[in-house]
Amino acid sequence: HYDPFMNNQDMLLRTAYGYKTLGMPRLGMENNIGNIDARMMQQFMMDNITPKKILIVASGVKSHREYVDLVRERLGELSAVPEHKYQREASQYIGGEYRTWTETPQTNISVVFESAPWKSADVHSFYVMQTLIGSATAFSSGGPGKGMYCRAITNLMQLYDFVDSASAINSHFTDSGLFGMTIEGPGSHSAELMQVLLQELHRLREPIPDQELARAKNILKMNVLMALERQDERLEEIARNFMTFGDLTFAQYCEKIDAVTSESINRAASKALAGKPTMLVTGGAINLVPSVTEVARQLN
Repeated sequence: HYDPFMNNQDMLLRTAYGYKTLGMPRLGMENNIGNIDARMMQQFMMDNITPKKILIVASGVKSHREYVDLVRERLGELSAVPEHKYQREASQYIGGEYRTWTETPQTNISVVFESAPWKSADVHSFYVMQTLIGSATAFSSGGPGKGMYCRAITNLMQLYDFVDSASAINSHFTDSGLFGMTIEGPGSHSAELMQVLLQELHRLREPIPDQELARAKNILKMNVLMALERQDERLEEIARNFMTFGDLTFAQYCEKIDAVTSESINRAASKALAGKPTMLVTGGAINLVPSVTEVARQLN
């Protein structure tokens, strides 16, 4: 199955951060396979798989003592690697634009801005913003009423017949974050697609009606609680929490979501949108989309 937009996520990150740190492709570069040898693998293990970087979690343990003994017996060997003074390079957001032609009559546009790292107080505002915009596709499986009340559907899909899909983009990392939107439609409407995407981002600076805000917060809380329903998922969240914050924060998710206000969303959105945009345009009619400088000018 040919997907003309398959590499969009990797290309967007590469445009935002360059050929290093968060900009490197998740699955590595194909032309690098020949360079990987035993020494390189060993070096990677010594840098990354070390006692201080390993966290072992378990749930449903009957005897803690027995569990500790088992871990020592099975994984003790793994952790014997000496600690290195290896420091991961902090990512630096650079922004910019990248256009690439792919064989399709559609145009896909993504516009993102640097948002906030995991430890920022604004993370919850960005998550509520993501839920407010939501996601819409011209064809979606599932029952009726699914996601009916998000802006991607009510403001974009239902109003403009040239919008085939639209959704919010929201990613947080240890030292950076990205927030924005992606939209897709026929190449003949490339300029209008960009226009309505920017209009939607701009609306995040305006007061959010109470009813809409409450609905977005409830949907987000439901999604969080459903994602933590299973024991193995909770265990993974505990591990991620501890690795990121050195603490367990998942019990506070709902309270933090409840604390988000229209003002905190407007503030976080205004700060992000005032920064330098990153724009990725893929598809057939990529030359019809305005430049990234035009995007920045229109938003500010």
